[in-house]
Amino acid sequence: MNICHQLLGIDEGAQRLLLIDTEDKKFGWTIDLTDFPCARDMQRIAWNRAIVGFERGFLEVDILSGRILNVCENWAGVTAVTRRVDGCTLLTGWNLDGSGGVNVLTLDAEFNTTNVARREGDYVRLMRTTPTGSYLLSTNDRILETREDLTLLREFRADGFEHAWLAERLSDGSTLVSAGYGATMARFDSNGCLTLSYGHERDLPLEVKPFFYATFQILQGSGVLVANWQGHGADNGRKGQQLLEFNHSGKLLGAWSDSDRISSLQGLLLLS
Repeated sequence: MNICHQLLGIDEGAQRLLLIDTEDKKFGWTIDLTDFPCARDMQRIAWNRAIVGFERGFLEVDILSGRILNVCENWAGVTAVTRRVDGCTLLTGWNLDGSGGVNVLTLDAEFNTTNVARREGDYVRLMRTTPTGSYLLSTNDRILETREDLTLLREFRADGFEHAWLAERLSDGSTLVSAGYGATMARFDSNGCLTLSYGHERDLPLEVKPFFYATFQILQGSGVLVANWQGHGADNGRKGQQLLEFNHSGKLLGAWSDSDRISSLQGLLLLS
């Protein structure tokens, strides 16, 4: 069950960012993230540039070389970062404005804060925007879809959501969610009804060992690539398969690990 991709990966267990080719162990580079803790989120913002969110803000990286091009760090509690097409940056996190709630900050092209949105809450992980301009916020046991001011539009919930990590709006209007410690993927239709749950341990080979489904990426025409995080700290790489590929019906197509290089894969950004 081979997986053939190039990607950026956040090894949360070893606090590293890596350029990975799943077919070539010698390919790529590694950045030590010790000075940029709790890196969780990534986005490709140009052909050779990616933005990476971490606890205090974000950094921009040259994809080919691994060179850090820019760092912006003025906060505590950042969990997600999104660069909009207009050049503004959205930072999501807890207590970013000092008021003890969930925030999404809007920064202009010079990284000045131009808007602060807030709602009550004590937990948030990744955030994604939808084609209609709403936000999908991962808030532990549910996904909140909100307006830009963070007022609620609706919720998505399913059995097994525990530290649910990421929700993405798909082209057909459905919503796909990684359930965190629930170690499943859940798809909801455009009306918010659960239509499919997959990636369950009972349906997978023993060596996969699903533990925590974190970041995922939609593959062009073929399915979904999922990071199967295995725990904090070093030496987790042999506990299970770190990268899983499913088709859109939930069938496992392939799995991959590199235990010599990676402890616990949490974030991923597909390049090819």
